[in-house]
Amino acid sequence: MEPNYSEYSITELEDALANIDKEAFPDRAERIKGELISRQPLEKSSLETLEDNFEPNEQFFKCPTCEEKIGFFSKTANKWGKKKVCPHCNSPFESTVKLKVFAIALIPALIIHLLILRPLVVSFGLNGAISTGILCGILTILAMRYRKVRSANVT
Repeated sequence: MEPNYSEYSITELEDALANIDKEAFPDRAERIKGELISRQPLEKSSLETLEDNFEPNEQFFKCPTCEEKIGFFSKTANKWGKKKVCPHCNSPFESTVKLKVFAIALIPALIIHLLILRPLVVSFGLNGAISTGILCGILTILAMRYRKVRSANVT
């Protein structure tokens, strides 16, 4: 007697796929996979293939050359120095801080800091300087950009 996978929920299908003996029942495993693929929305399946090894809420930058994702907390992004190398295409790039973005974000950030963030941190019994560190980190992240290394003109 063959199971009717069209009556299974997505959770039941995932459980069945995880626990089926794929060597003994390869046709059933393929039918379960087909049923799961047919039920998944297109956006979710394409999003999963694009995300690769990143957590759903992880922030990332894009390499200016190959446009592959570089995680904000990756070794590449946190290397000392201005010049870095893309782990995907091995092309050099520079990390810069856009002062214009920093200046534009500074006034609203200070207002939010003084009226919301600092009182909230102090109400939790923590030192108010923690809110200053949070503010500086957010401003740095907002203003950071990656760009291709400019080649020197040889004459």
